[in-house]
Amino acid sequence: MEAQKDVIYKLVPTLSSNPTSGTGAGIVGMGIYKADSQSSPSQLLLSAQYTNTDSYNTFLMNKMYFKRDLWQSNSFLGKIFNNSQHPFPADLPVLPPAIDADDGIQYNVEIYVAIQQFLYAFDKNFYSGGQLIYIDQSFSPLNQAGSIFLQAKGIEDSARGGYGLTFIYDSRSQSEKFYATDASWVELNLNQFPEFLGIDNQYYNISLNARKYVHGYKNTDVFAMQLYGQYSSENTPDGALAALGARNIIRGFPIGQYKARFMLATQGEYRYRLDNTPFRLTAFAGYAKLSGGSRGDGAGNNRDQDNGNYYSGGLGLHYILDSKQQLDYRLNISYTSDGETSIYANINQAF
Repeated sequence: MEAQKDVIYKLVPTLSSNPTSGTGAGIVGMGIYKADSQSSPSQLLLSAQYTNTDSYNTFLMNKMYFKRDLWQSNSFLGKIFNNSQHPFPADLPVLPPAIDADDGIQYNVEIYVAIQQFLYAFDKNFYSGGQLIYIDQSFSPLNQAGSIFLQAKGIEDSARGGYGLTFIYDSRSQSEKFYATDASWVELNLNQFPEFLGIDNQYYNISLNARKYVHGYKNTDVFAMQLYGQYSSENTPDGALAALGARNIIRGFPIGQYKARFMLATQGEYRYRLDNTPFRLTAFAGYAKLSGGSRGDGAGNNRDQDNGNYYSGGLGLHYILDSKQQLDYRLNISYTSDGETSIYANINQAF
């Protein structure tokens, strides 16, 4: 492949702050490059963040287009270590008298993820391909309430491999990969995790991610819309369930706090460009419905604990790091239907 010399490098700080996960700061390094002169810009990201709850995450992601966009390669390597602490739910088993409920549920989770996906353009704007997935999750209770919670919710260690099929419709031009203004992007994923790749009980999931971008009040403005749905089979482990906050779906909710087998979510964001400046103002709102329960043992109503309707909305200030690629650094503040406020800063658009 013919390399191109004009590579764009950026190094920016990241920030996240919410009542559940605490306050964290980190750094993300990014490079935009071209695998060959006739393909879309590719992006390499390396990120690391640490929070005041002694939690941290780090990941490496590479999204590459090559052979005139005939092929796509998407790679992801990540590790998450999270110290979780939250109130004991009222619908779980009653705590023994010796346990102080005011201490809350305390446990930590360690997750390793590796994903490699290849896609081929079989027609204009249409891609199909497959992926290999490896996930290793382990949970450790830090108090007795944490142990009771993990057992009641059916949360247990698991290491498994999987494979899947992906179909994508992408009408974005080469110049719109990081900031679409008038385009559509739809992804359908079907993933299978069989027993022979490590899991005790095989499971599968199906997800649909559809995005639409249209011009706003001004030609430099964009109204972005997203519809997301996920179905997970009965034996899906807790860590693989559809979760609020993941993939920036319904921002403001800590990833993994609310999850269920079925999720249907939608959100919209208006991106307003301030004339003759490198800044954008954004306003966003989203809604999600969780149903189907989780993986709990069925005692009481704990399987359905997270079922329900969730909302969030917020405002953002974006700084355009690179005018050619319209690459943004964004600072967002969100408010959820739980009454919680979160602040975070990162690179790229939320969707």
